Amino acid sequence: MSNPLVAASLLSDDPLVTLSTRRPATGQALGLMSVRPDLAEGGPSFHLLTLAWSHESDWHAGRLRDDLASFARLAPQARFLILANTLQEQKIFTRFGLDCVFGTTLCLVDTARYSCSPPVDAAAGTDAVYVAGLAPYKRHSLAREIRSLSLLYWPPEPAEVIATRQALPQAIFSNHELNDGVYRLLEGANYCAALGRAKVGLCLSAEEGPMRASVEYMLCGLPVVSTEARGGRIDMLAGPYLSVVAAEPAALADAVARWVANPPDPQVVRSALLDRITALRSRLMAQVHDWLLAQGGPALAPDDFARMITPGIWKARPADKVVAKTG
Repeated sequence: MSNPLVAASLLSDDPLVTLSTRRPATGQALGLMSVRPDLAEGGPSFHLLTLAWSHESDWHAGRLRDDLASFARLAPQARFLILANTLQEQKIFTRFGLDCVFGTTLCLVDTARYSCSPPVDAAAGTDAVYVAGLAPYKRHSLAREIRSLSLLYWPPEPAEVIATRQALPQAIFSNHELNDGVYRLLEGANYCAALGRAKVGLCLSAEEGPMRASVEYMLCGLPVVSTEARGGRIDMLAGPYLSVVAAEPAALADAVARWVANPPDPQVVRSALLDRITALRSRLMAQVHDWLLAQGGPALAPDDFARMITPGIWKARPADKVVAKTG
């Protein structure tokens, strides 16, 4: 049997309660249930489904409704709750008759993995950092007027590196340059330190998923400059340490310069976001609890809810590891 990677966690195995991410492009339209539908065939089961991409349209909602209807023919006792990343998604899903709550995936980030790094020598730092794969929809070229810039990214194709270097000749390609020209994925303390070398975090895409890097910036103490976008990051970061500007190089450079000239205390930035995450997470857990009981499901214990955070759904794991008995 194949053992694909899936972004999911098992919250309870009797009865079955899962948390997973909808990724139609990878054949996982219903997350873990697309990979292991057999788990839901024997009786009642309950599934929390997060969204990897913006669903703020009738087309996306209709497609999700159809996917759920198809699965219901296979496992009629399976119940799904959609965790919408934006209030607009929740409104659309409700109109389509889907069980849903506003529960942005970003509030499920494991905050303990991120911290503020000690200040670095100004000469060794940059004004801004952008954490994003070097794909066109990330719109790196919008950063071309920012004075100094560092980039962090997943392993890129050579053509992506060439195109981005041409668009951003001033940029430091950190994953290569911090490792003598050989690509290195930065994780843990090394990743936080790389963010800490900059003064501002950038979010430049017009549409994607909620964008985990957006909260990682603030958890490491950086204010954020973002373009308007669908997906959920604006909803999550709204507050005094977010600047939302037009998708124009000059506007972005100006917003970054303002933060560089008047930097906030990194610990205050982090604390403000932690407060928001805590409040949203608490509300989400209560909504999940109420939904499970209304559907005839179990009352999850604190340790069960903790598995929404660790291991959570931010790192894909082999399916057989996800469904291993919780004990």
